[in-house]
Amino acid sequence: MKNNFLILALKAFFTSFFILSCDKNNDDTTHLLYEETVAVANRGSSSVSFFDANTNAINSTLKITNSEPMYLVFVPSKDKLYVGDRKNKQVHIINPSTQKLESSINVGNGVFHMWADGLDKQLWVNNDIDNTISVIDLNTNSVIKTINVDMKPHDVFLTKDGTKAYVSVLNSDQGLPDKVYMYSTNNYEKLKEVNVGKDPHLFHLSNDNRLIVPCQSGEVYNIDGEKLQIISQKLYSGAHGLYPSPNLENIFVTNITGGEIYSIKTNDLTQNHTPLSTSKPVPHNLVLNKDGNKIFTTHSGANNTTVSVYKVIQNKLVHEQDITVDRNPFGLTYYKRNQ
Repeated sequence: MKNNFLILALKAFFTSFFILSCDKNNDDTTHLLYEETVAVANRGSSSVSFFDANTNAINSTLKITNSEPMYLVFVPSKDKLYVGDRKNKQVHIINPSTQKLESSINVGNGVFHMWADGLDKQLWVNNDIDNTISVIDLNTNSVIKTINVDMKPHDVFLTKDGTKAYVSVLNSDQGLPDKVYMYSTNNYEKLKEVNVGKDPHLFHLSNDNRLIVPCQSGEVYNIDGEKLQIISQKLYSGAHGLYPSPNLENIFVTNITGGEIYSIKTNDLTQNHTPLSTSKPVPHNLVLNKDGNKIFTTHSGANNTTVSVYKVIQNKLVHEQDITVDRNPFGLTYYKRNQ
């Protein structure tokens, strides 16, 4: 009887061990299926830095000789990373698997902000020297339209459904407001416009068709995405770069002149918490990871080399780490992709 009990006990032990081992192997396999990466355009060093979004460890740095990297866009269905190069009037295509340059697309003069639609059909690139927008077909990686703009185009955002593009334009007269234009991505016609503050940036909330527009002149606007009419606005000093939480209920905005990050409710533009003072000056652009529990922020400037990292706990930011990259980190993007 004792022997039978011992045999049963041993069987139970080895069965449990086998199941646990299988579970562990499955976890390991799942972990290896994808990578989470942040890519940073180092405007002053002709390079792009890649680091692990979980460990904050730099994986590699890609040198693009004699270039001026500005902003980056990851296009999931193509599994490609697009990098705007102001100096060479190009958009470079990088393979995220090898983190190497594959090819380049000639665009306009003065490459600045750029964005792709949620269907991965088009990439719009603002060129603020010749005052044009280069529209790139992401299936052919070629420019299919050059849109002439009557003012200097700055930021750009394409909707998730790929039907509209919003472009902020800068008025050279500091006494007059800057504007946001709305375009059709089908025929490239300008549909509407609205006056806002100075130096506006954009993010479209796809859940209820609203546009959040922080302006460095000290305002954040809540705008109807269809009518392009202002719903509300609040004062936020130095408001600049922005990125929302995954549920689009909150938005994080840099105070580029005051060295802070705001945590703001998107429904009424009120603050969740007291603004966080950043670890370094000149917080410029930011991005969240897919889970919405980490924020990565570039600190721009000719001699700056920092990307600061913050944990997000109930919409409150806590400084985690500073990462050293190359000179003048400018635009950045986060992506999660299969390995």
